[in-house]
Amino acid sequence: MAITKTQTVQRVECYPAAHHQEDQEPTYPTLMVVYNEVFDDPKDDDLPITATKVVNLSKDDGLEGQDDFVKTIANALWSE
Repeated sequence: MAITKTQTVQRVECYPAAHHQEDQEPTYPTLMVVYNEVFDDPKDDDLPITATKVVNLSKDDGLEGQDDFVKTIANALWSE
């Protein structure tokens, strides 16, 4: 059997937009997403193992590959 990977959102943190000067482009809040990734193979006694993956997102980043929950938060945060 092959190793399987299961990814779940552990937490999402929102950070406020940086303060900008009048002559600069406005900034937007950012997100930090922490995922737990569990790797398992029932035939391997050393598994499962859990790894933590951190993703930082800003308004101009694509959301492909992100969890639907993260997409919902990002779209609400950056909607105009």
